[in-house]
Amino acid sequence: MLFGLRMLILAVITAMFVFFIILLRKQKIELRYCLVWIIGLSGIAVFCIFPHLLERLSALLGIDTPVNTLFLICIAFLACICISLTVVVSKLSDRLRKLTQNIAINEFEENNKK
Repeated sequence: MLFGLRMLILAVITAMFVFFIILLRKQKIELRYCLVWIIGLSGIAVFCIFPHLLERLSALLGIDTPVNTLFLICIAFLACICISLTVVVSKLSDRLRKLTQNIAINEFEENNKK
């Protein structure tokens, strides 16, 4: 992997680290979601710092260019994030539906008591 590309990727990773720390300090993101991103970014940073690991992984997977392997890892990581967030949104949607139904039942019972 070219040195300039490695430096660019590390700069983007550093900017994302700072961004997530700022979001965490302003309490715009929960710690559990922030940790997932920080762990994923750390893994990508390891491959950028030690490109021979990425080259070995590329050879093991049969991918010609290590950069393509890095992009594959990034895409897989983002897909996992999307799936986990979809699960969270589905649970919250179900909880909201149940809460709305409970409020409607309580209001109906209050109106019938009068």
